[in-house]
Amino acid sequence: MALPPRLLPFFLLIGVHASVSHGSPLPPTYNTSICSKSYECGGVNISYPFYLSNATDYYTRFSCGYTDLKIFCSRDRPGRNETPTILLGGDNYTVLNIIYDSQTIVLADTDVLRGGSCPRVRHNFTFGQAYEWLQYTGSPDNLTFFFGCNLVPLPPMDSGLTRFADKNQINCKDFSNWPDGGDSFVFTSVELEAPMEYELASRCRQVIVVPVNGSILNSSNQSALPSGGYGEVLNKGFELAWNSSNYEQCYLCEQSRGYCSYSQNRAFLGCLCSDGKHYVDVDTHRVSRSKMEDRSGPD
Repeated sequence: MALPPRLLPFFLLIGVHASVSHGSPLPPTYNTSICSKSYECGGVNISYPFYLSNATDYYTRFSCGYTDLKIFCSRDRPGRNETPTILLGGDNYTVLNIIYDSQTIVLADTDVLRGGSCPRVRHNFTFGQAYEWLQYTGSPDNLTFFFGCNLVPLPPMDSGLTRFADKNQINCKDFSNWPDGGDSFVFTSVELEAPMEYELASRCRQVIVVPVNGSILNSSNQSALPSGGYGEVLNKGFELAWNSSNYEQCYLCEQSRGYCSYSQNRAFLGCLCSDGKHYVDVDTHRVSRSKMEDRSGPD
């Protein structure tokens, strides 16, 4: 039996190179209303191209949004506020804000936010598969951490290590140092010169570089970074931007005011639209009316 018209999915079909039939078919009850619907988690608005992982059952296989921009909304324990997190490179980052006008998302390392006033940074930042969707904004900066360092004995030409031993050594009382002992240091990108970085790295167990917001770092009291100021900078997060320009089908879809749909293996499925079914030709860059059954192929 045919579905009532109000239940029929509207979607733009990307033709020739990427019709829906070339990937996993959309489920018959896939409703375009989820594209324009927004959700709130922890005071953050979750809307396209982001999507909430537990919003519908179909999000385990399909998304109206970019595959790797999946937001998890959860509580650490009963009674706690909800926290939106995103998984990047195998690590969790708390979503502090999403600014849709500038296509910017503000993230902070979830472990750092839970680490008190002197958090222990435990991993570098990597985009993972999300590099296809995300990139740094125009004003990124970073902090470099050296853990488990032994500066004794110093070489005759110590490359400035003596000068920085006190100035940059992390000294807050709540700091959890390297398990086997040794000193820990934090440097801004301006302070860290290559010869000193190589020498210091050779004397330390671990080196970690993390992104920060350059404006926040520059306006902070940088002399207080080792005594806990670095935690304040990290807690305010860093910014990433998103765009669809790496995928021509999605770019054309959004230019025609549609919403891109992907499978969880990042296969482009189609372009969902609220005002009817369209066909987007990636060769001519033209959008025209088309019937779903003409191009969707057999089930």
